[in-house]
Amino acid sequence: MTQRRLIEETFPLKQVSADSRHEKNVRHGHISTLHIWPARRPLAACRAAIIAALLPDPGDEAGRHALNKKIESITHWGTENGPALDFFRQEIRKAFGERPPRVLDMFAGGGAIPLEAMRLGCEVIANDYNPVAWFILKCTLEFPQRLAGKTWPLPTADWGVRIAEPIADSDSAIPNSPSGIHQTEMPLGAREGDLADHVRYWGNWVLERARAELAPYYPTVNGQPTVAYLWARTVPCPDPACGAEVPLLKTLWLSQKAEKTLPDTPENRARPDFLRVKKTKNRSRVVINGRRALRLVPNAEAHRVDFEIWAPGPKDAVPEGTMAGAKSWCPVCGVHLTTGHMKECGFTDRMGIRMTAVEVAADYGREYRLSTEDEETAASRAAKTLISRADQIPHGLPTEPLPTSSSSGAGRAFTIPQYGFRSWADLFTPRQLLALVTFAKWIRLAQSEMRKCGYPEAWIEAVQGYLALAVDRLADRSSTLCRPDPTPTQSGIINTFSRFALPMTWDFIEGVTIEETSGGFSGAIEWVAKVVTHATKSQVAPPPSILQGSATELQETGVDVIVTDPPYYDSIPYADIADFFYVWLRRTVGDRYPEVFAAPLSPKIEELVQQTRGGEAGRTGKAEYESGMAEAFRRAWKALVSDGRMVVVFAHKEPDAWETLVAAMIQAGFVVTASWPVDTEMGNRTRAVESAALSSSIWLVCRKRPAGAGVGRYAAVRRAMQERITERLRYFWDIGISGPDFVWAAVGPALESYSAWDEVRRLDGTPFTVGEFLREVRRMVADFALGQILHGRSTEGLDEWTRYYLIHRSSFGLEDAPVGECILLSQGYGLDLNDVRGPRGLLVKGDGSDVRLAKWDERRRDDLGEPHPSGGLPLIDALHRLMRLWAAGNLDDLNTYAAARGLQQNDLFWEVAQAVLEMAPAKSRERTLLEAVVAWGRGRPGATTVSQPSLLEQGE
Repeated sequence: MTQRRLIEETFPLKQVSADSRHEKNVRHGHISTLHIWPARRPLAACRAAIIAALLPDPGDEAGRHALNKKIESITHWGTENGPALDFFRQEIRKAFGERPPRVLDMFAGGGAIPLEAMRLGCEVIANDYNPVAWFILKCTLEFPQRLAGKTWPLPTADWGVRIAEPIADSDSAIPNSPSGIHQTEMPLGAREGDLADHVRYWGNWVLERARAELAPYYPTVNGQPTVAYLWARTVPCPDPACGAEVPLLKTLWLSQKAEKTLPDTPENRARPDFLRVKKTKNRSRVVINGRRALRLVPNAEAHRVDFEIWAPGPKDAVPEGTMAGAKSWCPVCGVHLTTGHMKECGFTDRMGIRMTAVEVAADYGREYRLSTEDEETAASRAAKTLISRADQIPHGLPTEPLPTSSSSGAGRAFTIPQYGFRSWADLFTPRQLLALVTFAKWIRLAQSEMRKCGYPEAWIEAVQGYLALAVDRLADRSSTLCRPDPTPTQSGIINTFSRFALPMTWDFIEGVTIEETSGGFSGAIEWVAKVVTHATKSQVAPPPSILQGSATELQETGVDVIVTDPPYYDSIPYADIADFFYVWLRRTVGDRYPEVFAAPLSPKIEELVQQTRGGEAGRTGKAEYESGMAEAFRRAWKALVSDGRMVVVFAHKEPDAWETLVAAMIQAGFVVTASWPVDTEMGNRTRAVESAALSSSIWLVCRKRPAGAGVGRYAAVRRAMQERITERLRYFWDIGISGPDFVWAAVGPALESYSAWDEVRRLDGTPFTVGEFLREVRRMVADFALGQILHGRSTEGLDEWTRYYLIHRSSFGLEDAPVGECILLSQGYGLDLNDVRGPRGLLVKGDGSDVRLAKWDERRRDDLGEPHPSGGLPLIDALHRLMRLWAAGNLDDLNTYAAARGLQQNDLFWEVAQAVLEMAPAKSRERTLLEAVVAWGRGRPGATTVSQPSLLEQGE
């Protein structure tokens, strides 16, 4: 193939973006529910990009349109195996001489990209440095491919384990199993089962045996099944005269569900939380108040705080907890608890835990009660059994050290070590550890039982692997970093890694691992089994090659297409997060893969993530990260065939990260031929490091640059950049790409001109560096956006401060904006952000590290509207001065000022005023003033307003 690829000419951007956003809400069967891995790309975007990177461009608009429509038919979740899939498989093989093309992902992570390449029939090479990612790839790619379409007889046994039928949209799908367990032989039965059936069967086998051992530690009280236990960490009061045990509670709410319905009985009508009777045609129901909260009862004599549970009415205020914001206090004596005191208690083993309430299953939903002495004794008794139970699995308890904290970079995500937590085992209660080691023990024993049943080794390896992933899922919902959901949805347990961090938690929730509730092993098995079913549906590809090693050491050759999503500086601490799961995988399947799980923790020395923290040895710093990325792209260049393509996904907005990526790609010998900003993220996602997130990921398409491309001249390159940017930005603007993503969407088109040369130089011979190139691109983009804001009027003569104001306001309005975004915009105009938010600046402090535009009435300096010391009068300053004078009724001063500055004859000034007016909120004081000022300045009795959507509005 020598012609251009489809992705270099067109891409179904709008539909793929919509389907990618939708996919973030998908749960059952999606690979994201198999095992946690940070920053997985949506399958829809991966599938579309791989198809478009493999297929040749038809050469005409009709053919491109038809292909795009076919791609769109299989990008929505649930249509991925639709009729068009076979068409694409055939067309892809035809394009590569009837052979499956070889597709490489150098940073395969959670496996989204290679999974979609395999769906399309490609020969896949998936590489990742981290052992946890490597194992996820085996479970996502290798096991389903090996056993797709195959069945094996399910065992039969008189102990009665049944195969669970999948329950749609359920977190728990294992029916109640008989409590009796008989250790008998399990001959293979007549029923054949696929891989998912065997995962469910042996998951239930493990559950029954673990339940028999763990049941005494989860007592049932008054016949009500326990859903979860609620806990609070405790420290002694720092006042020696008090010394009370202080429960550290962020909230006293247990449930905020306003109403629940019960059967209409005299007993229910007499309940203290009775609200009313609700009658329908067929029956009547009793409505009760579902709100529940803790009430603190200080007990000075016992040096402790007791609890009561009450039902707050709609108008009742629930007090703040003992950890309200920065204020922490002792309910017994009222003394303030400092952070330093709590940290000292942690390091001196004076921080404990205390059960605050128990969540139980009632016939009308979930209810809360105080813990009993039996329940507290059962929880403490687990610690006595733990050591002997842990001796039954390799390596015992996970006493490997936690990652260190830092005040910068991804190390900020790890705050829990600052409170005396030293090892991974410290993140769990004794009962949670007991449950995890018990399940690990039985998973290890399951492989012996499978051998007795005559299972082939391939089946044993796969089933044991998926059971090990279920333990990882269980651990994620069984740590002291899990939080209860007190909102009306009452979804249960918020897992450990709801964001990729290890923050300190004060009150937490503990699920019942042996029951069919949130945080139970049965639910974990069913989540895994559903993914197995999905992954084995369309496996027609050759066996994948799963590699564990650094991308800087790849030895692959003959690769047709590379699609990869590289790590970005210190955005995500992959290895440190993976260690949470690594320690459990090492104990469940580690001896099966001794070369991968040999070390106590996952390797980090060659990890391509900037993770230098506190002088920690053996970690990658900024320079090592940058040189490592450059070497990785050189390896990619060598791996690709001469006519190969590389698609690089990038979703980072820091200038240093872009500069490193672009420089590494160009130096390795790549030229960018297209780029597509795919909107892949949910707006409500949580992140450990929010400042590095884009809502769109930029998919850069590259090929090998012809040898001897030579030196490009700055003037010619800049003209080509301008033409290409203008063409592409008009398209991106029309389909709604907006805000900060709009800035980065232009980098790809600009790179098409810049990267075509080995280097670019000015007439005087000085290099036009990548950093300068990126600043030039940002300015071009901002000027284009300003042209749209000013309705096509030339922006020539517009000062930099006003340019910045308009583009910032169009992107963010007057709301808080990430400081990183503002740095990008200010750099595009050659402004220092410190000046932009200085005494005469445009920005003021927002929440946290965010900033926002100062409102017109917040800019009160007497010299506002006068030229800056460096020279020049920002038009936005002049406009705000006019507004202040008009608002104060100083029309004489207004006329004098406007005449002295020549504002009434300055058409550009009034275009700016009109643009600001259009961005002002309807019926606001600002808009009213601007309408009056604009009408006065243009000599019209009334104001004209034009509805032009801002970048911010287009992004909503």
